[in-house]
Amino acid sequence: MEYILSFYYQIIVDNKKIDSNGYFSYNNHLFCLYKYQRNIEEIKALVFLNNYMLNNNISVNQIINNIYNRPLTYYNGINYVLILIKYQYQSGVFRNILIPENNTYKILERNNWGYLWSMKIDYVEYQIEHLINKYPVLYKTVYYYIGLSENAIKYFKMLRLDNVNLFIEHRRINDNYLYNPVEFVIDYKIRDISEYIKYCFINNKKSIYEIKKYLIQFSLSNIDYILLYVRLLYPSFYFDIYDKIVNYNVEEKRILKVTNMVMEYEELLYEVYLLIKRKINIIGINWINNKFKNM
Repeated sequence: MEYILSFYYQIIVDNKKIDSNGYFSYNNHLFCLYKYQRNIEEIKALVFLNNYMLNNNISVNQIINNIYNRPLTYYNGINYVLILIKYQYQSGVFRNILIPENNTYKILERNNWGYLWSMKIDYVEYQIEHLINKYPVLYKTVYYYIGLSENAIKYFKMLRLDNVNLFIEHRRINDNYLYNPVEFVIDYKIRDISEYIKYCFINNKKSIYEIKKYLIQFSLSNIDYILLYVRLLYPSFYFDIYDKIVNYNVEEKRILKVTNMVMEYEELLYEVYLLIKRKINIIGINWINNKFKNM
């Protein structure tokens, strides 16, 4: 990283002062040399959204161009982005930022959940028979999460969303992503809240009671509540770890963190359903409701 910073950005910093996530201090500013792991064609739209937010005084960290005036720096088979860290993450705090009127961002749209999730399931189903020997835990558990995904897909396809606004959201939410411009996507405003709830629950950062208390603070429309429930049904947390195991050689035992919480997550879905039902008329998932309503 020291060479990349000195040659491509004319920033001189010792490798020992760069942490394992790429963060370092220089001239009293905090930076991050971030590995860019998404479609290269999306970088133009990400820079556009970043500049739009900066120009409108919306809190966001800043993409810094290299000496060739390019946002991406390619080195040893990896694309990097240098980010000036202006803001630190605030846990559970989200902004509803409407998308600007410009077609540049369309490549970032992720609001067709049914299509995207179906494509994911098709990809996983294609791989399944190759998992049985190398990844026995994945093979044993993946069908349950495919079934949960199919519930989410079926529910989503029932919805009419023609007049629902789109916002600047994030691919995933964790303790470092809120102000990270490389994580932007365009989606319904409930995406970040839903993914934050999953993140907190799977990582034991919030109990079911705390999540329900957290949800109450938001002013949501009827369709927001339904989209929240649908997005919680889709087990993105399972497939994120699945991908790391299959494609990046992460240890298979990492998936146990998720698979050992099946009952707890189903209970969360049931409790969120009950919370929403007190506010609007919502269809539940029968097999989940039947499991918990008499407990």
